[in-house]
Amino acid sequence: MKKENYKIQGLHCASCKIIIESFLLKYPGVENVIVNYTSGDMQIEYDEKQISIQDIKKAVDSLGDYTLLLEDTNVDILRKKELEIKKKTLIFLTIATIPFLFFMIWMLLEMMNMVPMIKDMLGMIGNVNILFLIQFILTTGIIFIGGKQFFISAWKALKKKSFNMDSLVALSTFTSWAFSSAVTFFPQLFSKDVNVFFDAAVFIIFFITLGRWLEAKARYKTNEAVRDLMKLQAKEAIIIVDGEERTIPIEEIQVGDILLVKPGQKIPIDGVVVEGMSSVDEAMISGEPLPVEKDIDSKVVGSTINLTGMLKVRATKIGKDTLLAQIIRLVQEAQNSQPPIQKIVDKISGIFVPIIILVAITTFVTWLLIGKDLQFSIYLATAVLVIACPCALGLATPTAIMVGTGRGAKNGILIKDIQALENARNIKVVVFDKTGTITEGKPKVVIVKYFGSNEDISKSIAYSIERNSEHPLGMAISEYSKTKSSSKDISISDFKNIEGSGVRAKVNGKDVYIVNPKFAATLTKIDPGVQDYITNQQNNGNTLAIQIEGKDISVIYGLNDKVKEDSKLAIQKLHNMGIKTIMLTGDNKVAAQRIADDVGVDEVIADVLPQQKDSAIQEVKEKYQSIVAMVGDGINDAPALARADIGIAMGTGTDVAIDSGDIVLVSGSLLKIVDTINLSKQTMRILHENLYWAFGYNVIAIPIAMGILYIPFGILLSPIIASIAMAMSSVSVVGNSLRLRYVKV
Repeated sequence: MKKENYKIQGLHCASCKIIIESFLLKYPGVENVIVNYTSGDMQIEYDEKQISIQDIKKAVDSLGDYTLLLEDTNVDILRKKELEIKKKTLIFLTIATIPFLFFMIWMLLEMMNMVPMIKDMLGMIGNVNILFLIQFILTTGIIFIGGKQFFISAWKALKKKSFNMDSLVALSTFTSWAFSSAVTFFPQLFSKDVNVFFDAAVFIIFFITLGRWLEAKARYKTNEAVRDLMKLQAKEAIIIVDGEERTIPIEEIQVGDILLVKPGQKIPIDGVVVEGMSSVDEAMISGEPLPVEKDIDSKVVGSTINLTGMLKVRATKIGKDTLLAQIIRLVQEAQNSQPPIQKIVDKISGIFVPIIILVAITTFVTWLLIGKDLQFSIYLATAVLVIACPCALGLATPTAIMVGTGRGAKNGILIKDIQALENARNIKVVVFDKTGTITEGKPKVVIVKYFGSNEDISKSIAYSIERNSEHPLGMAISEYSKTKSSSKDISISDFKNIEGSGVRAKVNGKDVYIVNPKFAATLTKIDPGVQDYITNQQNNGNTLAIQIEGKDISVIYGLNDKVKEDSKLAIQKLHNMGIKTIMLTGDNKVAAQRIADDVGVDEVIADVLPQQKDSAIQEVKEKYQSIVAMVGDGINDAPALARADIGIAMGTGTDVAIDSGDIVLVSGSLLKIVDTINLSKQTMRILHENLYWAFGYNVIAIPIAMGILYIPFGILLSPIIASIAMAMSSVSVVGNSLRLRYVKV
């Protein structure tokens, strides 16, 4: 089964999404289809053995004025061209409707007895009224030239036994035009007071085209975040080959190439500094405003800006593997996913147009049966067809999601699961890992105690073993031993990582362990004096690692990890939101409690092995019976992140576990968790406002268009006013979503 994303050109209403999805799902081999009307993306899952992408393209292209783009096309240029075409059409319609505006103003003046009747002034040609004939000629050109896209789209949909928004527009304008044409050329069939309403057809086409142009411009802005991310990518790089500098396109860079990055230039790809020192602005990736210092062996991210010094960087990730490319992919996937509520909206939108056509027919027949004439009945049926708007329903959810996820990406908050974005506003418990989450994740050796061993040899053994470890404590011991040791490297064998406890290796045929006190107690008998020392150090808040050579304890390392500057403030803000905080750690209870007290965490669950964190999260969920979020580094906490209702993986700007968790925080700041919850609240509030407006508009507007206010108050809704209301309903939904770009997170 293959899963791919493609762009569709020509989507212009919410019904387009439903038609394409339902049509493609009928094909054997097509497993799932999601079309995002707002972004123009189609995500499809299909079996290549049963159906080819060329067959899928033919199916999509046959449905309407759509084109499935298979090649890597610059969609931004296509969108701008579409906007330009809509603009030209709108200019044509604006000029063409001026005569009708003149006729309307003249008629108002007629009603005030300020000017003679224009019908009488122009006179007749035979039995044809010249005013009606002029309007017929103008209207025919306007609706069949300026509005031809509506009829083409409606006809193609009808051939596939489907209806879309264009079906309503085409039906209403054609009905108005056909009735008015009959009145113009066959006046003997009607009473003398029957009038034409060519102007209704004209202004319906004009206002709906205007609405779609405004909507398209607004929708273009909803995807601004992804375009801004794409613009961050460097176009060229300076490569060093045999000591010579050469400028090449970024596409030609290979892994392992050495690149020169001068002050003020963008770092072209992800890599590692091999020479030089500088400050780098990573704000565009992490959302953090302060520059980050870089020197040899520091990781750098493509698209960030080198500020001060000259850097030589070895490329480690290129193309689609770079962090920026992954972020763009992640944002696009999130924007194209659907929250549960969208499925309900889609079902309603799928039957909306046929129902409205039935309602319009019912309105027409009902008023005829009541005793009203043909003109009155057609007038109201036309208003019903025009005012109904499934587009507002279809836009309500995706526009809010697109702007919300884009806003998050700009602030270093990557939403992978839309369900997580929806649920984050209801978080009641946040469980934190300690190392690298509450603390900086860069522990330092602060105390070392030797027990009768050769210090240099013990340090060399520790360095030789721990340099194979990726755990922060092991790396800290390795670094300490390297700087303090005067001995050479020692050959080791059978290195093994003991998950959650430490490491083991053989040195000269003897087992050497560097493990935590709990595991050490299973390997050797610990003397009371040594145990007192261990307890005392733990009471001081130090994390301990014990080196055991054979059966003897040779070294005890005391390590300390500095708490992040903003951890206390973030936890305080979570408390202000009524959220309970828990720290889940493999560290000993005393050291963990000390850090918890420093930052204000409510509860501590200590001495937990990595494989036990999964069940610990389950116990927290059962205890509190509410939405629980787990925050960790996304590497050692993967099972716990998956078990929590919302898994939040934290990175450090340059080292992010993109594939972990439901939400990824590029920055290591816990304040981003607060921002995530606020973003969720704001996004869902806007989304619900959109839905309330879209549903409310149709529930109120359709009965008014049917004439419900005519009998008690004598009020009728003009098809022209109906077209304005319909056009503005979609624009208002998109405009409301765009507010997310400016609200405070």
